[in-house]
Amino acid sequence: MKVIFNSRTFDTSAVPLDLANRAFCYGDGLFETIVTGPERFNLIDFHLARLQRACHVLNIKFPSELTVTFIEASIKQLQAENELSQTVRTKIMLWRNTGGLYSPSSTDASYLIEVKHAEKPFFRNGGKLGLSESVHTNFSPISFAKTMSAMPYVLAGIEKDKKALDEIILTDVYGNIAETHLANVFWINGNNVFTPDLTTGCIEGVMRKQLIALFAQNAHKVNTGKFTVDALQHADSIFASNASGISYFSSFLGLEKSSPKETLKELIPQLPL
Repeated sequence: MKVIFNSRTFDTSAVPLDLANRAFCYGDGLFETIVTGPERFNLIDFHLARLQRACHVLNIKFPSELTVTFIEASIKQLQAENELSQTVRTKIMLWRNTGGLYSPSSTDASYLIEVKHAEKPFFRNGGKLGLSESVHTNFSPISFAKTMSAMPYVLAGIEKDKKALDEIILTDVYGNIAETHLANVFWINGNNVFTPDLTTGCIEGVMRKQLIALFAQNAHKVNTGKFTVDALQHADSIFASNASGISYFSSFLGLEKSSPKETLKELIPQLPL
């Protein structure tokens, strides 16, 4: 499997990673996941903008070569070298270079780009949705980004599996709905669409941003704010969005929920449903 490490192509077995890598030692890094291909939105520029903004917060120099043109060319190159289909999942991992303990001594960065086959369809049934009782989100200057310090989501994933759920909702420390352990969450009542505010500590998802913009283009406002779990219990439909697309849930805490497909087709004709 070929990857790109700091502009050079390597086999995965030969990537020259330092054991003192700060992503490995301290979680001092970021990542972006991008899905591209037929019937997918090209959101590379939004992913790079979020990555650059997060680097600024962490006082990491953003590598100047990480442009939309470079990422598109890298994806095509790795698709060809790894003999992958048209729809692929690209992961960009970026971390601060070695040096220092909790107080870093460098602002320079290294990065790795890998491309794999994307198996999930854009729109899919996400199954049973439950509620986390042990993990909560916190709003912070970096909570909008995807960091390599992902332990809350790991713990939520463990709780999800123990409860035999397909996905799990996280609330903030005040009990407001924030997100799922993999994605941003939306819900529909009638023709009204809702999603949590970023101050709940949820990720500022690129697909979340795209959906809100598409709703607006079609004269439908998404209601953002702080909502308790009761809102999901009374919702007609619940769905989640991330780079791979939209997952809707057939139930929440045992309450059956309908598919939002027909409503979404009406409200956002541009979606590949």
